[in-house]
Amino acid sequence: MTSADSPLPTRRLRVRRSAAFTGAAFVAWLTVAPLALALIVEQPLWSALSVPLGVVLLFIPLGVSMWAWRSGVDVTTDGLTVRGMFTTREIPWRHIDGFATGNEGVQAILADQSQIKLDPLKPENLPQVLEIGGQELLREDETAPDPKAGG
Repeated sequence: MTSADSPLPTRRLRVRRSAAFTGAAFVAWLTVAPLALALIVEQPLWSALSVPLGVVLLFIPLGVSMWAWRSGVDVTTDGLTVRGMFTTREIPWRHIDGFATGNEGVQAILADQSQIKLDPLKPENLPQVLEIGGQELLREDETAPDPKAGG
């Protein structure tokens, strides 16, 4: 196979939550672990609830870490993949009409005019997102060039 026959490499942008969430969850785990283990081992006056409470306290920081590692947006030449803690939604480029930015961050505007929030994508990432998708960056005050104009 020659280089002319090889398919174009798939470009990808992965945007995830800040590593500060993971660090904070680790510190929370360090501070909660002694209390949780004491509840499990010592079983104070409310012993019926102490073991389940101790286990829940141990898993809360772990859940926050997993959420921070997993949730985010993947951008490829095929489209966007929005990942949550337990969900994944793939959106092909043909279903995306545009993007909106504001105080809430970036939202993708779909063909049916519904919007999907793209956490943790920031407005600064949009030029790179559009470049990967082979799309043009148009501002609200600009109009798309007319393909019939020939220029």
